[in-house]
Amino acid sequence: MEWAQLAYSKDTQVNISSEFSIIKKYLSGIGTSYLRANGIDLSVGDDCAVLAANSKLLISTDTSVAGVHFLKSMSADSIAYRSVATALSDIAAMGCNPVAFNLSLVMPSFNQDWMKGFRKGLQKISREFQFPLIGGDLVKGPLQISVTVLGKPEKNILLRSNAQLGDILCLSNAVGRGYIGFKEYKRSGLLNNKTKPYLFPSAQIRYGREISSIATSAIDISDGIIQDLSHLISASGVGCKVDLGKVPVADKKFIKQCLEFGDDYQLLYTVPPKKLLTLQADLNSINKKCHTIGVMSGRKLTIINNNIGSLKNWDHFKQNGFS
Repeated sequence: MEWAQLAYSKDTQVNISSEFSIIKKYLSGIGTSYLRANGIDLSVGDDCAVLAANSKLLISTDTSVAGVHFLKSMSADSIAYRSVATALSDIAAMGCNPVAFNLSLVMPSFNQDWMKGFRKGLQKISREFQFPLIGGDLVKGPLQISVTVLGKPEKNILLRSNAQLGDILCLSNAVGRGYIGFKEYKRSGLLNNKTKPYLFPSAQIRYGREISSIATSAIDISDGIIQDLSHLISASGVGCKVDLGKVPVADKKFIKQCLEFGDDYQLLYTVPPKKLLTLQADLNSINKKCHTIGVMSGRKLTIINNNIGSLKNWDHFKQNGFS
């Protein structure tokens, strides 16, 4: 850790001649101040990282491909931040705390300014959630980033598979900010209040921790609310009646797109009716809301107050990307 802090406290000029010098200059020393507190015994610089785990560990991997999961025109810092945030959202959905992350970067060629921006994005999300980068890989090829995040439980670990008949279906916040941000960024190419939720999506770590002792199940809605609700229903073996009229959307002029697009990273979860008021009070204490949008009932998904027709879902093997 001392070596990393010394080596990366300044923008040291090095001869970029190999993947090892790129890793040393741009992908090491990120979040070193959090190593000890998060139980990391050994970080970047060896064949493996070493964790001193005294509790259960959660592990999730997410891959982002240029032209499929992010626009090629995006700045390097937003590409880096977004790639980690999308993986981190899985930790939030299980009500847990981030511990560390690994990153595998595939890029077509080396560009010093791009790498500086990419490092800046990694540093930003590392500081925000106080967890370090502890290893990874770097190879040449079409631009894509794979991130593996590790987490530890705060209270309970929330699963998709524990929703019960009679539970209230809840949503952490409005859907569609990802779509509106994407649409606006394609138009303007700027970072502003509209584009920020797409360029720098926020993983709902604090929200997940807050509901973890009360909710019975949870999932993040990265692939669109109906598709991810279907995953929760399938895993739990119970049906759901969801009221589309109660689902908050970012812009009612684009309600269909807001419901279908995904890229929101909000949490969809279930709560026993008798605990709903307690949960709402807990969320109010951290200035968060709970939107009740349905109830777990029957054996299949039933959608009511649907005035927009059929909704399609995101499918990685059917979509053509958007760049």
